[in-house]
Amino acid sequence: MKYTWGLFIFAVLIGEGCGSVAGPIAAPTVRLQEGVDGLIYQEGHDVPYTGQLVMTAKDSKDQWVCHYKNGLRDGLFAVFYPDGKRKANELFSLGKLVKGITWKPDGSEGSRIENGNGTFLMYHSNGHVARESVYLNGKRIRRKDFPATGSCQ
Repeated sequence: MKYTWGLFIFAVLIGEGCGSVAGPIAAPTVRLQEGVDGLIYQEGHDVPYTGQLVMTAKDSKDQWVCHYKNGLRDGLFAVFYPDGKRKANELFSLGKLVKGITWKPDGSEGSRIENGNGTFLMYHSNGHVARESVYLNGKRIRRKDFPATGSCQ
């Protein structure tokens, strides 16, 4: 009986972790915060977070799926435009960017990073550059955000 309950709970947890990015999220709300050590923690917990975060950005309505292991980004980080089109895919290993690609709203490639080095461009839904991030050896060394109007103020 204990074994059966264990399998049931495992199946429920696996199901809870899965959800459609474009549809309603079945998983319970998880609130994350950065600790003083730079690691990511679930609010109210003292162990670095391991799991998936699915969210919708308040300002842009972009949808994000991010994976963490021991408080660091690890695995796929995917971003979608509000209409469900791909915006970015990034692969992280122990908190460092390994490679990534972004797409413009029309579906054409926006930028690409290999071996953790390069410039990553994210785009607003209107096609203007939203963010420029420069990576060196997998770490972001510079980031600049731009308004949707396209001006660089």
